[in-house]
Amino acid sequence: MPRLPAPGVLLAAAGGTATLLAAAWLFVRSSDAPAHAPPSRHVTALASALAVLDGDTLRVGDQVVRLDGIAAPPRGSACRSGTQEVDCGAASANALASLVRGKAVDCGITGHDGHGRPVGDCQAGGVALSEALVRDGWARAQTASLQQTEDAARTAGRGIWGTSDRL
Repeated sequence: MPRLPAPGVLLAAAGGTATLLAAAWLFVRSSDAPAHAPPSRHVTALASALAVLDGDTLRVGDQVVRLDGIAAPPRGSACRSGTQEVDCGAASANALASLVRGKAVDCGITGHDGHGRPVGDCQAGGVALSEALVRDGWARAQTASLQQTEDAARTAGRGIWGTSDRL
């Protein structure tokens, strides 16, 4: 006469089967969950609806948008300018704040970062923000199209490139 498995084994097998069926149902059913992208591939906000979060991230209206093609030092990144220690992350954020101060920002969403946040090619008052931050030395180029701009900022010793500790 065949022996039945222990009740714990039967329970585990039933639980595993139920989990697989639930996972399959979640995979094939349609979802009403919002996508990571903003509803449009374009976000705009007046100066009163902007906030600088760090040297390469803005809140544009109700959307957090990372600037495309650049990496700015995070707040708290210490670097030296001569004998004085400077928070390069805060200086980068201040540079971005001065670029957007009193201006509307317009961003064309180009994709998403590793955290699902929109990445955008943003302008304020006709100035391309990513390019301006790299040109002024407050961000590092992450795309080939901005590399010459970064090289010029390095050579001129602007922003973070005027310090002894580099990004």
